Amino acid sequence: MNIAREKDLSVETLRGVAIILVVAGHVIGYDTKGGMRVADNSFLRHMNYTFEFVRIPLFTVLSGWVYALFPANRENLQKFTLKKARRLMIPMFVVGAAYFLLQHFVPGTNNKSPITDMWRLLVFPFTLYWYLPSLFLVFLLVAWLDSRNRMKDLQGWLFVFALAMIIKLYRTYQIDDISPNFFSYKGLMNLLPFFILGIGIQRFREFFSNRKFLLTLLICLIVCLIIQQLSWYGVIEYTLRKGTGVGLIIGLTASILLLSLKWNVKALIWIGGFSYTIYLFHAFGTAGARIITHGLGVNSDALVFLIALTTGLVLPIILEKLFNSFGITRMLFLGRNYILNTKGD
Repeated sequence: MNIAREKDLSVETLRGVAIILVVAGHVIGYDTKGGMRVADNSFLRHMNYTFEFVRIPLFTVLSGWVYALFPANRENLQKFTLKKARRLMIPMFVVGAAYFLLQHFVPGTNNKSPITDMWRLLVFPFTLYWYLPSLFLVFLLVAWLDSRNRMKDLQGWLFVFALAMIIKLYRTYQIDDISPNFFSYKGLMNLLPFFILGIGIQRFREFFSNRKFLLTLLICLIVCLIIQQLSWYGVIEYTLRKGTGVGLIIGLTASILLLSLKWNVKALIWIGGFSYTIYLFHAFGTAGARIITHGLGVNSDALVFLIALTTGLVLPIILEKLFNSFGITRMLFLGRNYILNTKGD
C-alpha cells in the first residue's frame, strides 16, 4: 500500500500549522525564565497565551487521525509496537541526549542541568521531549484497544473517548505536578482524549461533519475564546487550565473545527511533511538563533522571534535531508528503518 496516496492535504496543511505554533511557543517560552524571556505583558506573551490551548491538542488530534489510516490489529500488534518504539524512543534518547549536552555546555542556553543527571533521560521526561514517551504510551494503549476492536463502531469509540476524558480529569485533579513523572505517564493521561478524538474524526466522518454539530462547536469555541481574552486583560477573574474547563474546550472544539475546514495551503503542506523532524530538532535552531542574535546586539523582540522561528523550521529540514542519506543516522536521529528507501517510515 502506498502511504502517499492516503494523505489528506488538509491534514498535512494543519500539521504545518500545528508545528509552526509549537515552534513559536518554544521560541517565546512559557514564562519569563524560558525562551526569549519576554515580559508577561508583551504582545508575544499574549500571542503565546492565545494559542497555548490549541497547538499540542491539534498536533495530537492529527496524530490520531493519521494513525487511524493504518491502525494496529491482532496480526500486526508486535510489529506495530516495535516500529513505534524505533520511531519515537530511539530519537528521544539520542536527540534528547544531544540537546541535554548542548544546554549543559553552550553558554547562553536556558535550564542547564548537571551532567550527572543525564541518566534521567531513561526514566523521566526531559524538556520538550516529554511528548515522545507520552505519545509512545498512547500508541501502546490505543493499539491494544484496536487489536480487540474496542473502537470499531461509534458507540465503542464514544465509550473509549469518555474514559479518556475521565483519565484526563483524574490527572488534573488527583495527580499533582510534583510527584515523579515516570516515563512521562502524566503526558499519556493528558494526550489520550485528543488522540482518541483524532481517531474518531477519521473513522466516523459523517458524525463529525454534521452541520448542526459543527455550528454548536463553533459557538462554544467563540464563547470560550472571548472568556480567554477577557481573562488575559483582567476584565474577568478566571484562570484557564489545559486540563479542564475553557482551556480543554478550546483544544477539543478548535481541533474538530479546523479539520472540518479542509484547508489546503501548499507551503504549509510542505512544512507539515517535516513536522516530526521539526519537533525533534527545532530547539537546536531556536536556541542557537536566539543566542547568536543576542550576541550580535539585536534587541528587537520581533526580529529575534522571526529569525529564531525561521531557523527552528529550516534547520531540522536540512538535518532530515542529511540524516536520511545514511542508514545509521536515519535510524538514530529520525527513528526510521536502517535500510534506505523503506516504505512506511
